[in-house]
Amino acid sequence: MITCIPNPGRCGGTLLLHILDKYFKMKNTPDYKMEYEVYDYDIGVDRIKNPPAKNYLFKYQYLFTHKPLLGADKYIILDRRDLHAWCYSHYMTHKNKHVHGEPPTNYTFDHAEFKNYEKVMTQLRSTWEVEKTRLISQGAISLYYEDIKDLSAKEILNLCDFDDADDFDKDDLYFEPEDTGISIKLTPVWSCNSK
Repeated sequence: MITCIPNPGRCGGTLLLHILDKYFKMKNTPDYKMEYEVYDYDIGVDRIKNPPAKNYLFKYQYLFTHKPLLGADKYIILDRRDLHAWCYSHYMTHKNKHVHGEPPTNYTFDHAEFKNYEKVMTQLRSTWEVEKTRLISQGAISLYYEDIKDLSAKEILNLCDFDDADDFDKDDLYFEPEDTGISIKLTPVWSCNSK
């Protein structure tokens, strides 16, 4: 089964990916592989046509491509309701070059620059909204970060139609960038609450 998490970025996709990854590993899913993210359309097409494992999980960053990625067996959409917080997280990540783990204590923020960035990001979302609607019409599961962030891992997995899930601590998951040997504890990054 090929499971794809299409999203517009900065909406908890890494958390959901790692919850699903742990679930598949706990279930001893045979011939399984997780890939952190695909943000190139041609690579995405290749991964679906020639998956690196029979059971393959990956996150697809739609706003890098603006192209639908067809052919996965299961799509789980993750998005944000709070578009201001979504834009803020994108801006801070871009501006400060920090994606995962605790945000740095020293960072830069320019209010005027952020307002322009927010306008551009809001305009870019229009293609995502069309794709999200298409995916939902074809049976994709649709979740919002704000609705799942305080749920248990089991509750989140149940929403993803994995009713046989065992619970585990979703606050003890780690992001491990390939070939770095580094393990970063997953924490919410660049929340508007941390301004």
